Amino acid sequence: MKRHRIITTALAAAMTVAAAHAQTDTLKVDTTYNLGEVTVNGMRVISKVDRQILLPTSTMKKHSSNGYDLLSKMTLNGIMTDPIKQEIKSLKGGSVQVRINDVKANQQDITALRPDEVVRVEYIDNPGVRYSDGSMDAVINFVVKRRYAGYVGGLGTMQAFTTGFNNSNAYFKYNYKKSEFSIYYNFSYRGYDERKVDSENTYFFPDGTQRQRQYLGYNTDFMYTFNTVQLGYNLAEPDEYTLNISLNYNQYNNPNSGSNQLAKETSMPDLYLYNKSKNKMYTPSLDIYWSLNLPKKQNITANVVGTYIGTDYKYMSRNYLFNQSPEQSMQADPVNDYSYSTTGRKYSLISEAIYTKEFKNKVFSAGGEYTVSHTDNDYTGAVNTDAILNSDNLYLFAQLQGKLGIFNYQVGLGANYLAIHQGDIGFNKWTLRPQLSLSTKITDNLFVRYSGRISQRSPSLSQLSDVRNQSDELNASDGNTGLKPYTGYSNSLMLSWNRPLFNFQLYGSWYYAPDIIMTSYIPELQDDGTYLLISKPENQKSFSQKSLTAYFTLHAIKDILNISLYGDYSNYNSRGLDYSHNYRSWRWGGYANLMLGRWNVSASFYTAPKSYFAESMSTGENQSNFSVSYKYKDLKVGLGVLLLGYAQGFDYVGKTDSKYLQSTTHTYIKDNGNMIYLTLSYNFSHGRKYQTERKKLNNSDNDNGIR
Repeated sequence: MKRHRIITTALAAAMTVAAAHAQTDTLKVDTTYNLGEVTVNGMRVISKVDRQILLPTSTMKKHSSNGYDLLSKMTLNGIMTDPIKQEIKSLKGGSVQVRINDVKANQQDITALRPDEVVRVEYIDNPGVRYSDGSMDAVINFVVKRRYAGYVGGLGTMQAFTTGFNNSNAYFKYNYKKSEFSIYYNFSYRGYDERKVDSENTYFFPDGTQRQRQYLGYNTDFMYTFNTVQLGYNLAEPDEYTLNISLNYNQYNNPNSGSNQLAKETSMPDLYLYNKSKNKMYTPSLDIYWSLNLPKKQNITANVVGTYIGTDYKYMSRNYLFNQSPEQSMQADPVNDYSYSTTGRKYSLISEAIYTKEFKNKVFSAGGEYTVSHTDNDYTGAVNTDAILNSDNLYLFAQLQGKLGIFNYQVGLGANYLAIHQGDIGFNKWTLRPQLSLSTKITDNLFVRYSGRISQRSPSLSQLSDVRNQSDELNASDGNTGLKPYTGYSNSLMLSWNRPLFNFQLYGSWYYAPDIIMTSYIPELQDDGTYLLISKPENQKSFSQKSLTAYFTLHAIKDILNISLYGDYSNYNSRGLDYSHNYRSWRWGGYANLMLGRWNVSASFYTAPKSYFAESMSTGENQSNFSVSYKYKDLKVGLGVLLLGYAQGFDYVGKTDSKYLQSTTHTYIKDNGNMIYLTLSYNFSHGRKYQTERKKLNNSDNDNGIR
């Protein structure tokens, strides 16, 4: 009788797993669930029309100390995870949203995530209209269990030996029956001494004059600290309701930032350009969430977030006649002073509600999000103005996901109303955002998916501010109160071939946006007869990007060695009001991870991403990291090095090719070259677990609107 009950329980569990994945399209590498005395085979990766469901192995969990660590070992196609900098980026260039049990997670949530409590990871690489952010490339959702009674906590730090580079965190969660109390703290510090900016600029003005100026950078201090505290309370009855309340406080302090330079020009006196900014920002917010499960597989969720952003910003830009040294030059009065200060205050309220109904072979969801904000930025100094902006943003959507014949589909329609006004100047606009995705299996191991969508892009608050930022007598940047939202069109086709030994994915995409906001360079005649070159955002003719991307992951030794390779070719076309440019770029990289006993060795290298937009090219940084770590129970210690072999550190290259400006810029951060660091983490826990629904909605506001 006992054996009969065990077999019946195992079969029921297997049927539950099968039912949960009824819309499965492809699968790869088996894993297992242990249910009493019976082993049931499951899937490690399940591909669906909008996502992949991944079941991390016990070996991955064993070698990981937090969410960043675990995700880096899972090698998601198109995602680059940096556990050292605590960053998750899309290789496509868009944004990535991370959630824990459908709750939008911040950095401290991810660092406090216990890998041994992760049930699965949902990698939504084809976000639908359910998400109001149309620029989002992916959503990563950790599904975790929480404790019924007891506590969990932990400490972690990453510290460089010779560079001001630190990330530290601490957390503690206490559970008692239906309640969970939590506190999180995160601290980040960056302090660089050897950071400078060099530039070669040639100006071409309408009167036929040409000026060539060389900007030689001096090492300029750069430093910031970021502190985050989060207090949380969660009340949940599994499968019935969830109440989540969190109080958050973020404090950002950036006392040193800028680029001091020597400006040299033929037949002109040398100038010393002193440029420095100070920025302090504090952001308290209150987040209240409620979820209720109704009969017949229905659910209603609601989320309200109130945020205040206070900012004190100082921009110091002074030009001096150069005299022997920077210090000596600054003893005299400046030739020009473009400095100003800003006191910024922003209030916002974000509210969202979603209804979901599950049918036999489909899921319907509908809802809306409404955001209202008031921004008051007071500028004094070289700029004297009070920029007051009021914004209303309403987003409504309906989405249906299911199966029709051999195809899985996801179809949705979003409608967005946006109104932004600065006094009597502004705009009101409705736009539609339809999206269609189709996927099917060609064979058991070959999966294909098409996705097309239309999305709205809106100007940022800083772009809309009517404020001029000037660095010297030749260069300045303006905002533009006349900017309008624009519409982007995206199409993509993905082919995925999955085998137990490897996974290969080929991804082609095309993006087109008419009336896009890009930079214009505008020469402005001054009273003294010279020209000032203004960079200004304007609605231009169009922008397009075509890309072909390949990902290859080799499971060289099961549960021991994984190797992942990446390559991308992109073609960019920018058509402005008075310019047209076509660019091409290549990028490649790779990642390897070895898990052996208690040891973990990882190595990664990615060439610097190049972004071509309007009339400029900008590059990010080469990604190079090698690390070795040892984990004993809940203690993990490791050593690593960033940019091994790159003694000069980061070199961010920027180029501009305009009829008014030809420019090449190098930003060097030598401190990060060959940067050796130590990692240390310790987690502790006590008590039993149970699985519960957690918050599905979470919103935040981080745009202070300051230029």
